[in-house]
Amino acid sequence: MKFLPWSILLLLMIACSKGSGEDKDYDPPVLSLNTPVNNQVFNGTQSISISGSATDNKYIKEIHIEITNLVTAEQYLHIHIHPDANTYTFNQSYNIEAGIAYKIRVIVDDASSNSTSKSVEISCN
Repeated sequence: MKFLPWSILLLLMIACSKGSGEDKDYDPPVLSLNTPVNNQVFNGTQSISISGSATDNKYIKEIHIEITNLVTAEQYLHIHIHPDANTYTFNQSYNIEAGIAYKIRVIVDDASSNSTSKSVEISCN
């Protein structure tokens, strides 16, 4: 069997490849945001709990918790959590102030750049 130079190169590329893509993670993380709930109204300045859990079939690279002003888009808080595990439960407290509407967003990223996010809007009278 006679090989042409380009066919030898092709054989080498196939033989040296790191697999057929079976190791690639295409599944995004699963995120549950327990508290607060969307459109929840609080009375007066108080501490609230932002709680939930994240799971991934491989492992979670990073969790972001963001709190912004719903009207002005001013960001009040942006936390980065690096659990390096396949399951993580979070519970972050934050002091809200009367007269402000907030957007709370949680983003979960895995090592393969798959991402899941959830957000809720709350207000404080």
